[in-house]
Amino acid sequence: MNERFILVKHNAIKRGLHWDLRFEISNSKNWASFPMTKYPPLEPGKPIYIPRSNDHSESEALFLGDIPAGEYGAGKLSEEDSGPCDVIKFTNAHIAVDFKGKKLKGVYHFVNVGVFGGKRDYKNKVYKFFKGKLGGSK
Repeated sequence: MNERFILVKHNAIKRGLHWDLRFEISNSKNWASFPMTKYPPLEPGKPIYIPRSNDHSESEALFLGDIPAGEYGAGKLSEEDSGPCDVIKFTNAHIAVDFKGKKLKGVYHFVNVGVFGGKRDYKNKVYKFFKGKLGGSK
């Protein structure tokens, strides 16, 4: 499959510290992006709830450095983890990815639990995000 991922630590001026998990979408030029206010769970059984943000181009997904004040996303972006991954499943209801990074290792699940804000578009979907109990990279 040969997809890649990056976990970006984003110290944003407006939103504060958060992490952006981005990975290549199979058979697409885009990368899926999920911002999270809590660090990704490293152990099974500790889910967090995260939204999906707009998909990114490769150059946007991999950008590190400073976004100037006054621009969208202003703040400092630094790499927290990265590496290869295998997108096992990618549907609106369930995404499963086997991350092979130094910190994110193993199969993680993104399970759609609904939408917020009353709009029915993917930008408003909320996912239960957690590490699977078995299988995947060690």
